[in-house]
Amino acid sequence: MKIPKKILYTIGVLALIGIVIIFDIADRGQFYSENLPTDEQNIFEWKDHYDEYQDHRNIYKEHFGFGKYKFPREHVAKIKLFKNSFLTSRFTSKTVSELNKADLITFFNNPGNFNWLETTWSLSESEYILRFYNLENKQIGKVWLCLEGCGMTESEPFSPNMKYGGLSKVGKENLNFILNEIFTE
Repeated sequence: MKIPKKILYTIGVLALIGIVIIFDIADRGQFYSENLPTDEQNIFEWKDHYDEYQDHRNIYKEHFGFGKYKFPREHVAKIKLFKNSFLTSRFTSKTVSELNKADLITFFNNPGNFNWLETTWSLSESEYILRFYNLENKQIGKVWLCLEGCGMTESEPFSPNMKYGGLSKVGKENLNFILNEIFTE
């Protein structure tokens, strides 16, 4: 029995559409789950002997700064800002200027821009995704920004400078200022 060409064509188009949809969802991080490298897991994971959150926070504080755990761990050649929107984010991305690039890197490495707020939120709630690239145009970092009613960030790779991801009042103001500068470029 010979399958009609129209059916094969329709199946092919539907498979292509499915692949594009899955790629978009994966690319925007909707399948993301935090996976810290083993050495970071050993240092930053919650330990049973901690009596309170302050013990855990002290471990983070010991690693604040621009050392081994700075974000994003490599020299950044460019940053792109994406809206976290289905299928259109790649077409609406914006490359960040050199000045705003420096401001963003400084922002994400300053613990004063973050507080110890813990909340549950989904990456699908984020309005924007910042992608950090090296000189070879390889993605070396990613930050999801949930600003409206959330005030949270999630980064890959992890950095203790961002504490648990909650933005402080000053951090919200600083980030909004930087984002407004990017949008007016």
